[in-house]
Amino acid sequence: MGPDGESSPWQVLVRGIYGGWAMTNSSPLPPGPPPPAWPVVPNHGTATAALVLGIIGITMVPGLGIVAWVMGHMAEKEIDAHPEVGWGNRDHAKIGKILGIVGTVIVVGIALLMIALIIVGIASSAVV
Repeated sequence: MGPDGESSPWQVLVRGIYGGWAMTNSSPLPPGPPPPAWPVVPNHGTATAALVLGIIGITMVPGLGIVAWVMGHMAEKEIDAHPEVGWGNRDHAKIGKILGIVGTVIVVGIALLMIALIIVGIASSAVV
């Protein structure tokens, strides 16, 4: 405000551009956003990685099943060892571990089936 209590043209311009809030304004700023309605729970990265690798191991890359199995087991151990952290995705670790076990059993089963077929093929060709 000017000496006679009137606003200068500059103050009028600043109020128009910034909605009345300027660096020279001595009034407090408007309140910030409210806090979240629920506490933020941290996620365990290895548990999520085990889940993703378990899915990929079953669907596309059969060898990743054992990696998902091991990572899921490690993530479960770490989550259980530190309950004070409050990890939110222990289920990801468990599902990744289960998918890793299933993927490994499928790969081992297919490998044993191929070996059996090769042995039967060799045995049948030796008979003739």
